[in-house]
Amino acid sequence: MDGDLREDLVHYFEQHHKLVESAALQLLLADGQPMVVSRELVERSEAASPFVTREMVEAALARRAPPRTGPLRTVPDRPALPRLSFELVREGFSGPPVAAQPLAAYEALFRSRFRVLARMLRGRPVLGNLRPIRELRATEGFASVIGMLRQVRETPQRHHLIVTVDDESGSLEVLVPKDSPGSRVPFLPDEVVGLRLQFGKEPGRLPRAVSVERPDVPPNRSVGRSAGPRRAIFLSDLHIGSRSFLAEPWGHLVDFLRGRGSHPELAATIEHVVIAGDLVDGIGIYPRQERDLAISDVVEQYAELGRRLSELPDRLTVVVIPGNHDAVCPAEPQPALPRALRVGLPSNVRVLSNPSTFALDGAVIEAYHGRSFDDLIPAIPGASYARPTEVMKRMLQMRHLAPIYGDRTPLAPLPYDGLVIDPAPDILVTGHAHTYGVDRYRGVLLLNASTWQAETEYQRMRNISPVPARAAVVDLSSLALATVDFSRSEPSFEGAPT
Repeated sequence: MDGDLREDLVHYFEQHHKLVESAALQLLLADGQPMVVSRELVERSEAASPFVTREMVEAALARRAPPRTGPLRTVPDRPALPRLSFELVREGFSGPPVAAQPLAAYEALFRSRFRVLARMLRGRPVLGNLRPIRELRATEGFASVIGMLRQVRETPQRHHLIVTVDDESGSLEVLVPKDSPGSRVPFLPDEVVGLRLQFGKEPGRLPRAVSVERPDVPPNRSVGRSAGPRRAIFLSDLHIGSRSFLAEPWGHLVDFLRGRGSHPELAATIEHVVIAGDLVDGIGIYPRQERDLAISDVVEQYAELGRRLSELPDRLTVVVIPGNHDAVCPAEPQPALPRALRVGLPSNVRVLSNPSTFALDGAVIEAYHGRSFDDLIPAIPGASYARPTEVMKRMLQMRHLAPIYGDRTPLAPLPYDGLVIDPAPDILVTGHAHTYGVDRYRGVLLLNASTWQAETEYQRMRNISPVPARAAVVDLSSLALATVDFSRSEPSFEGAPT
């Protein structure tokens, strides 16, 4: 198990073009939250420095430790701790904005996004002669840049693309030929891309993109695995308080997890429940919502949520994040539920922000509610709410959950962009679409978790057809998956992991 964690840490630093010294790695393995410390080391290190040293790890551990009266002492020969059943890697919400001016706050947000994603692109062989935009010279023939996409337009006659990208030194227009490989994946506003450029000999001619690189998930990477047959079940969009909450299928789920239905041997191996947002139906989320509510007080909705979650076996670790219906700030990343709304939740419930990254028995989970579907689906040709995993693949290619600024998904002006997907997860779970989807991409299991709310009049008006009361049961040792349909008194199983 320790060997797997060592490999995970080494690969994480390799993704960010860092070499970790043996003594530094030993200190990380001896800490209770090695991924948290590793991420801080990457964020704080200089881009030009390729090493992670023992001194850097000691300094990071000192920052996390409580104040001491004497000098920091380390115990490098201490045996490594076992892999934790639950380990928080990253919460997207990093606290309220610190900049006094909104424009300055958003500048810090986009600067953070650019630097983290640019770090993932640097060092790729295809991006040779990588230069800041202001240092490009047409006489170079070939060069590369990394930039954030500001604008895309078509040429009027031949329908080639002209993209405008920015880095911290300036702006650049680039021609992307319509039949080139780089034009096959649609460009999206505010994503970060790497461009391999060819300069023409004619003065004033735009450089041409020979290739387009995105941060993406590495095609060959180590994947987190549980050491034993431990499983997690993934849900979303409970919408407690709605008249359309599916109480009967929820009862079937409770019976299954308590071993009272079919497959009790499978239920006994489930140790975790992950709920990807919209825990309650909320108040005033959409026009005339009050007609759809069974509980019209949001505090009482959360009290009912606590009662429903208390029906689950207390041996389970239940991880919940908010969604756009929950009583938190709607701008993303969203903070975790406030303490006043947590008081009725069982003690086995872990309340995190939206999004959050955590490890369950070594498998890294990225949980995001999915509000950005409302922006990405109109922006991606052929995308739809019925096929959410296709949009999730695009998220992984960009290594960002909600890149588009100024559309339906409000972005919080935080100093760090908590919507960057870092590290690359083993499982990406979303909700929001009220459907059910499963797919895989470069070793990442993609889950759009099902809703527990029947169709409402508002959903019919928006042509949303729910696929409710499904749950994904995932074997964390192999990422094999079973789909369980709880809409019937006797749940049906498809592809149960063995």
